[in-house]
Amino acid sequence: MLNGMYIVKEGNEMHRSAVSTILVIFCVVSSSLGLARADVEIDIFLLNTEFFFDTEEPHGEVVGKSVPVSTAEQYETKAKTIARLIDTHEADIVGLVEVENRAVLEKVKSYLADPGEWEIAFDEGRDTYTGQDVAILTKFSIVRGSVTNFPNEREVYFVDGQERDVNPSKILGVELKVDNQPFYVLITHLISRRSSNDPKRLAQATIIRRHAVKAMMADKHVIVMGDMNDTPGTPVVNRVRGFDDIWGDLLQTANAVEAAERYTYIYKDQKNLLDHILISPSLRDEFRTVEKAKRCEIIDVGELSDHRAVLARLRIEHPVVVLETDNGTIEMELYPDVAPKTVANFLKLIKMKFYDGLTFHRYVEGFVIQGGDPDGSGSGGPGWTIPGEFQNPKLRTKMPRHRRGVVAMARANAPDSAGSQFYICLNAKPSRYFSLNGQYTTFGKVTAGMDVVDQLSKGDVMTTVRIKGESEESSPPTGKQTSQ
Repeated sequence: MLNGMYIVKEGNEMHRSAVSTILVIFCVVSSSLGLARADVEIDIFLLNTEFFFDTEEPHGEVVGKSVPVSTAEQYETKAKTIARLIDTHEADIVGLVEVENRAVLEKVKSYLADPGEWEIAFDEGRDTYTGQDVAILTKFSIVRGSVTNFPNEREVYFVDGQERDVNPSKILGVELKVDNQPFYVLITHLISRRSSNDPKRLAQATIIRRHAVKAMMADKHVIVMGDMNDTPGTPVVNRVRGFDDIWGDLLQTANAVEAAERYTYIYKDQKNLLDHILISPSLRDEFRTVEKAKRCEIIDVGELSDHRAVLARLRIEHPVVVLETDNGTIEMELYPDVAPKTVANFLKLIKMKFYDGLTFHRYVEGFVIQGGDPDGSGSGGPGWTIPGEFQNPKLRTKMPRHRRGVVAMARANAPDSAGSQFYICLNAKPSRYFSLNGQYTTFGKVTAGMDVVDQLSKGDVMTTVRIKGESEESSPPTGKQTSQ
C-alpha cells in the first residue's frame, strides 16, 4: 500500500488522509520529472586538430618557427571542417586536442548545425611553448563549477636522483549530466615521448589516474581521452588505465577495432595508437550494448590533421514493458540506472508471467491506480521483498519525481517491504504527490497509452505483461507471500 502523507489504508480502499493543505511552489526540470526517454546513445569523438590557432597574436613559441600562422581564410576553413566532422558523425561529447583558446572553440561552435545545443568546457592551460590546449564540446549539461585544469595539482618524480615535480600543462576535467547520470570526462595531451621525459610523463599519468579514481569512488562514470603520445602497453598508458593499482581498470574502446586499423598516428613509419578513448568499468555494458562494428571507429580526416580521429559509442538502454488490458495497450519505460534492483525484480516477475491475469485492485481518482497483488487484497506479493532504493541518497537524487505517468513501487510501512505491487500516477500536478517524493522508489514512466491508463478502474485486468522485443517463458513464482 502507499503509506505517505496523503494515503492511508482502510480495508481495501485508499483515501486521502485529513492533512493540512500544503502549498508548494517549485521549479521542475525535464530530467527530474522522468519525461519519456528513448535509449540514449552517447557518441564520443576525439580529434587532434594539429595546431588549430586563430590569427591573433600572440601564439606559442613554436608557432611562427616550425608551424605557419593560419591566414583568415585558412582559419575559417579549418573551423568549418571541424564542425562538419562533428555534425557528420553525430557526436555528443567531443574532445579537441591542440586547440589554442576559447575563441577557436566559439568559432567551431558557430559553424555547427545547431550551435544552441552545445556547451564549451575550457580552462586556459599552461603550455606557453606550444600554445596548445585541450577542450571539450558537449551536448550534455555541464555541472556548474566542475570545469578545471587542476592548477594546484602536482606529482613528484626523480631525475638522476633529484626530486622534481610536475603539473600537467594540457589537461581538463569536467562533470556532465548524461541521462541524469554523473559522467566525469578527463582530456589530456601529454608531453612528447622521449627517454628523458619518461619519469615526468609517468608523473602526469599518475595525476590523471588519481582524478579518474576519485570520480569512480564517487560513483561517476569516467571517460579519459586524449593524445597520450604513447602506444598501448607502455608504463604511462598502463598507469592511466589502472594496471598498477587496485581500482577498476579503464577499458580501451579501440580494442573493438581490427588490429590492422588500430592506430591514429604514424610515427617513424610505424602505425601506432596514440590517441585514446578509455572508459570506466561502470560503462562496460553500455559499450557492449552497441553493435561491435560500431562501438569504435578510427576515421581519416584528410588534410585537417596528421592524426586520425577516434569515435566511440555507448548506449544506455531503457527496457520497455508492454502492458495489455481490455481497454488497450500501455508502454512503460524503465530506468535501471535509477533503481537497478527494483527494475531487475520487475523484469524478473514479468519473465515469470507473474502479472498476467492480475487486476488493478486499487484506484484513487486523480491520484493513482495500483496493481500487482496476486490476492487482489492489497496485502499480497511474490513471496519476497526488495530493498527500498529510495533510501540510497545517490539513487534518490536521480529518481523521477511523482507526477502523471510516473511508475513506482507500492510498499507497507517498512521501507524494504515492496515486492510486486506498483502504482501509476494519474495527476499532472506535482504538488499532489509532494509527500511521496523520496519515500517510494520511482523506476519508470508511461511513454505510450496514458489515455488507456486514464480509462482504468478498480478490477480491470492486466491480460499480459511482457518486455518489448522479448517472449520468454518461465515458471510461476513459489514461496510464502509477504505483506506489502
